Amino acid sequence: MHRRAFVASAGGTLASVAGCLGWRRRSDGPPPEDEPTGTATPTPRSGEPAAGVTVDALRLQYGVVTPMSPDSIGVSNTDTPYLVASVRVDGPLSRDEFGLRMGDVRYSPTRIDRLYRTAWGDDHWYERGRDDGLVLFEAPPAPTKHLRLTWPGGERPVGEDIVTRIDASAPAFSATLDVPSRYGGSTAPPITVEVANERSTGSRFLGALNRGGPQVASIPVARVSELVPAGERTTVTVADSWSGLPDDEHVGDDEADVTYRLYVAGGQASAEIRLVE
Repeated sequence: MHRRAFVASAGGTLASVAGCLGWRRRSDGPPPEDEPTGTATPTPRSGEPAAGVTVDALRLQYGVVTPMSPDSIGVSNTDTPYLVASVRVDGPLSRDEFGLRMGDVRYSPTRIDRLYRTAWGDDHWYERGRDDGLVLFEAPPAPTKHLRLTWPGGERPVGEDIVTRIDASAPAFSATLDVPSRYGGSTAPPITVEVANERSTGSRFLGALNRGGPQVASIPVARVSELVPAGERTTVTVADSWSGLPDDEHVGDDEADVTYRLYVAGGQASAEIRLVE
């Protein structure tokens, strides 16, 4: 038997996700990027030498996952669209020399001191002296035309898919959090997050998953980040690991031993596991 909790990420209204599911992936790998480029080649601006910059990926998302306490994470600034650039740099170049340009207007990078993955994970901001990292921008107001990522000596156009999503309304998702209601294993079972995109434009789902138990009061599990096509459903399987189990007298007592909580824009869902022998 499985226990399933429902949450909608627009307005906080509870809703179910029914019907066929889309493709499935595990969230312990990097999320699919909106515009992966691999070894992208910059476009030099006339009269300037090209900087040694490779843009590996661009990602548009509403909000960011940040630490909310010493032992939990949540989703912040959910009304703000952010453009996240993953860059590699050969040579001295400061973060502030990157920009988003639309016509004659240039937008400077913004900085959030502690994203979940920069504070507790493997991500890091790009800074002078590093050869790679993340550069974060607040997306410009719509309508957006001829948007491009720039740096001294080069630039990279932002693709039409991202521009269309900036100009569209904010994302609206419904999601389910699904775990076994009773479980007899000594290692953590997979956690399933099923997401439905209710808009006519593809959007990136963003959620923050925490766990209480079986031996901790609270601990972050994962940033759940998934690009979901317009009107479609996607299933994300999250891997977790436990550091121990409750004492024997607490196993099989029909009390909840593990609780997962998924925070999204406008709402949250929780699901419990009762451990059995």
